[in-house]
Formats: sequence, C-alpha cells, structure tokens
Amino acid sequence: MTTVTTAPTAELPDAFRPLHRREFQALVDQGLFEGTHVELVGGVLVEMSPQGGRHSDMIRWLTKLLVRAVGDRYDIGVQTPLAVDDLTLPEPDLQVIPAGRYLDDHPSQALLVIEVASSSGAFDLGEKARRYAGADYPEYWVVDIPDRRVHVHTRPEGERWRSIDEITGGVLMSSAVPSVVVDLDELFG
Repeated sequence: MTTVTTAPTAELPDAFRPLHRREFQALVDQGLFEGTHVELVGGVLVEMSPQGGRHSDMIRWLTKLLVRAVGDRYDIGVQTPLAVDDLTLPEPDLQVIPAGRYLDDHPSQALLVIEVASSSGAFDLGEKARRYAGADYPEYWVVDIPDRRVHVHTRPEGERWRSIDEITGGVLMSSAVPSVVVDLDELFG
C-alpha cells in the first residue's frame, strides 16, 4: 500500500512549502532516510510499500524483456530515481532512458516508464500519471496485476494524456520504443 506522509490536518499552516528534488537528494545523501523507503512526488514524501512475490516477479520478467529488446541503444533503470520535475523524484519500477552515465544527477528523460501495481494502482494512475505527462515522457504503462491489464498512456499534453488504453490480452508493442513487444499471456503467466 502506498501512503502519503503528511502532518495532521488541524496543525497545517495556510501555505505549504514543498520539498524540492535537490533538497530531498541532499537529505538522502546525508542518510536522513536510512532504513526507510520513500520517494518524492509533488514535493511530498511518499512511503513505498514492500513488494509481494508477484510484483517482484513481474519486475524481473519485464527487466529481462526490456534489456533484450533495447540492447545497447538505451539503458534500463530498475527502481532507480527519475528526475521528473523540481518537486518529483520517484523510483519507477522500470524506465527506458537514453544511454549514458548519470554521475552528477539522476536521468530526467525517459522514453517509456513502467509502474507495476499490486496495491498502488490509484496513485500510479493518478498523481504519477499526471507528473509523467507533465514531464512529456512519450509513453507510460501501469501493469495492473490484480486486474491482469496494462494501462497504456501515450500522447502527453500538459499534465494529462490524450490517449489511455487498457490492454487485457494479445501482444503489446511500445509506440515510443517499438522493439519492446510484450505478450500479455506470458506477462501475467
């Protein structure tokens, strides 16, 4: 389950100051979040829930598929930070990013971002989808384990997607990375 960490409502001031991505990274570098698993989305810390067996299996399966599909043309990020905007540094389950080294900052560009959802579907389809569209990533998938479907978002416009399809069977081919082809029967076992 994904939870958003905020203070009690009665004690909140009239104006909020979001945590910025670079401030969050500095706190991470200082070890402030040692022993916790949080990501920054919209200036707010979001606690990430532990993975179940199907969730982690899905990530491993998709990782192998993506690595084979893109070869050396792109890099694959697996649960690594993506610098989406000044207030957002999530750790998507998978990302296809331009090949290269990112020694001074996390990658900010992505061709395909994939979230695997066991219990976080509403957040992945809501706030994260809005943030990824705002970053102008060409394609975003939410692999919905309980409902055995993939929500495919394409054609970002501002902070929304002009096209969202729910794929429940057959073969799915990425429009942003055409070499990525997924047989949904194999994906869902």
